Amino acid sequence: MTGERELVVARLHQRLLAEAGASGWGYYSGKSSRVEPTCWALLALTATAAAGISDRDGFEWRHLAYLSGTQRDSGLLVETDEPLSNLSSNGLALATLASLRAPDARVLRDRLLTAVVAVKGVSLPPSPGPQDNQLQGWPWVKDTFSWVEPTAWCLLALKKAASSQEAKAAAAPRVAEAERLLLNRMCSPGGWNYGNANTLGQDLRPYVPTTAVGLLAMQDHRGEAEIQRCSRWLTDDRLSEPSTISLALTAMALGAYNVTADDVESRLIDAVAQSEKSGHLLAIAMAAYALSADTHNLEALRVQG
Repeated sequence: MTGERELVVARLHQRLLAEAGASGWGYYSGKSSRVEPTCWALLALTATAAAGISDRDGFEWRHLAYLSGTQRDSGLLVETDEPLSNLSSNGLALATLASLRAPDARVLRDRLLTAVVAVKGVSLPPSPGPQDNQLQGWPWVKDTFSWVEPTAWCLLALKKAASSQEAKAAAAPRVAEAERLLLNRMCSPGGWNYGNANTLGQDLRPYVPTTAVGLLAMQDHRGEAEIQRCSRWLTDDRLSEPSTISLALTAMALGAYNVTADDVESRLIDAVAQSEKSGHLLAIAMAAYALSADTHNLEALRVQG
């Protein structure tokens, strides 16, 4: 598997290098640059000594120019209108910037960190049942209710990017509340749905990619019973959602929890071949990062606990 994986990763790296725009990557071949695929491509290509990158700092600077161009006065990265700034992508961007070494990354990171800390999901009155609607994580877009995926990405980002004592102190209340929200929103079998754990008295089922991101955000609590239950659920259901993106996130999460899952890697190698045919650059970048031999320690997404 190792030899095959290395060949696939090399091929994916070359595809990403060939598809790079003047600055950044789009979701699909030939499309305009966007924050999410640009971040995953940067993670995939800078985590290892990707062929064709002789000047890593210059390479980072070139593609950071796109992210810098999307940063508004608020500090958030905005691709369209300010009210539609995607907090999930901003969380991913913050975690990515924390792993890059170009000086421009530090400037972007510090401004984005302050902006992400400031955004909160809308708090709602108490409702029947166990869900605490007053907990404030992060919404998909500002001035809306907190959802699991943007909360998980922003939580992971704060744990990665708040490096100084001052930044850690500013982020600490948001980190603590976001962790409480994720624990409160866990589904009965373990894992997370995109939104709530139950609605109108009906338990909702967890989803693989959401659970994978939630586990990445909570990896510093891996010894706690609730998180172990989520890890077991993902391990059992790891192949139930066979898209490239779902399999890539599953490989990352299980790797972070030191769970061996060769069948996930094998299925991911098959799935990414279809993504290559369709020019799905986001999926290609995520697979390249998940499969990279040197990133099985997931340093860019690793949280010590």
